[in-house]
Amino acid sequence: MSADPDQYAGISEIYDAWCLEVQEDIGFYVGMARGTETPVVELAAGTGRIAIPLALAGYDVIAVDRSTAMLDLLRAKAATAGAAERIDIRIGELVTPGVEGAYDRVLIPFRSLLHLRDDAERLAALRAAHALLTPEGYLAFDVFSPTPADIAATQGVWYHRDSGAKERADWQRPDGITHVEVEMRGRTTTLLLHPLPAKRWLELVEEAGFEVITTWGGFDGEPVRRDGTGDLVVVAQPA
Repeated sequence: MSADPDQYAGISEIYDAWCLEVQEDIGFYVGMARGTETPVVELAAGTGRIAIPLALAGYDVIAVDRSTAMLDLLRAKAATAGAAERIDIRIGELVTPGVEGAYDRVLIPFRSLLHLRDDAERLAALRAAHALLTPEGYLAFDVFSPTPADIAATQGVWYHRDSGAKERADWQRPDGITHVEVEMRGRTTTLLLHPLPAKRWLELVEEAGFEVITTWGGFDGEPVRRDGTGDLVVVAQPA
């Protein structure tokens, strides 16, 4: 993955405004840190939308991301929020985080695993997370696959967010790769995502050496959809 271009470099300055409407996962991930006796490792930490609330709640965080532009913003935001001393910011990949030690919590929020291109990369990332956990530790992550209703309503349609950002999803490409175009304040990028049905994600989690503890179809405890589409929230432990 390290050879891939940084898909977020073009929108780092507008990223927080673009995703401002997405708040429902923050309380979940802060709650996942409860009871930890080690720093929380957050992979694909971005600009700190989870790391900073964790730090403000009193947890030490190791925040890992591959995008220097995003981490520069995290650093500045953490300083402004008075949280800088609790956040250890590091450059790293999902498949090679560059973190040593054993930790009680590893978090991969905001559908970040969808950037992985194939099962080999997905397994490598899940195994890298496994290697960071204590025997009683927890991995928590969320992913997404579009529902038939999502595709019918949003395929190729520009969606205007309240922040002023525009985005358009191309879900049904022949190569199976989802393209999400984002535009705001003259900044643009195309995010390349690789959705999978819930069943396949759970198979990969177990193949990577985890026991699945809990699954939801959303952050309010909704059941996973029978067709495997929609949101999937997973909590797992080393088997």
